[in-house]
Amino acid sequence: MVLPRNVLTSLATLGSAIAETSYLPYQVRNAGVPVGQLKNISGIEMYISYPPNRNSSTKALLYVTDIFGVPLLQNKLLADSLAANDYLVVMPDLFRGDAISVEEQEAGLNLTEWRALHPTSEIDSIINTTINYMRSDMQAARIGGLGYCFGGKYVPRFMTSSGGLDLGFIAHPSSLTEQEIGGITKGISIAAGTLDGSFNSSAKVRAESILAANNVTFQTNLYSGAPHGFAVRVNQSIPQQAYAKQASFMQAVTWFDAWL
Repeated sequence: MVLPRNVLTSLATLGSAIAETSYLPYQVRNAGVPVGQLKNISGIEMYISYPPNRNSSTKALLYVTDIFGVPLLQNKLLADSLAANDYLVVMPDLFRGDAISVEEQEAGLNLTEWRALHPTSEIDSIINTTINYMRSDMQAARIGGLGYCFGGKYVPRFMTSSGGLDLGFIAHPSSLTEQEIGGITKGISIAAGTLDGSFNSSAKVRAESILAANNVTFQTNLYSGAPHGFAVRVNQSIPQQAYAKQASFMQAVTWFDAWL
């Protein structure tokens, strides 16, 4: 049966409305209104997204953001999408109100000067405080960490034998060193893009070699046509980019489902 054009249009409109107002398992949301809550914990703003059926066995995820931080809509929606898959998600403000806006980046903001204002020691301290809060106040027995771009450097730093994370996922990490990869002792999943200048296919292969040599449980996926930032911000009109974002989200969720 062939449906009239007006019926098809109505169905498409209805589908878009559903996509913007509800969350489905394994489906990353790209538009709509965030449903999480902002809380100030020990002087740190945290965006917290709760699963629909939270109980004592709920597992928790620490979301370590890119340079756009908590204010970026896509970061909040991604956290909410993870929560919809039965995870308690906590996303701390790593930059204490000084996250970069997309407009500032496009205008050519000096990232070297900005990074100097947010040294590794400061970011480590904020992450430590967040993990401690999740362990104590939230009573999270196991915590997985997700790191995107800027945050992709920091999740591995907390996956050493004495680190506070139990499992990790990183996508298109920036400034990640081989020494930091070599310190990983917990399972990690990595999403890389062929068009990412910060972590390309060669860097992925090198990471695999280091992880394999250290007998670490790992998974890596390489997405064709995916630029830096693809797991968070993409041009939805470009099929390869839209696919990479959705597929990397599924990669993260299935990884945590299996091992956390």
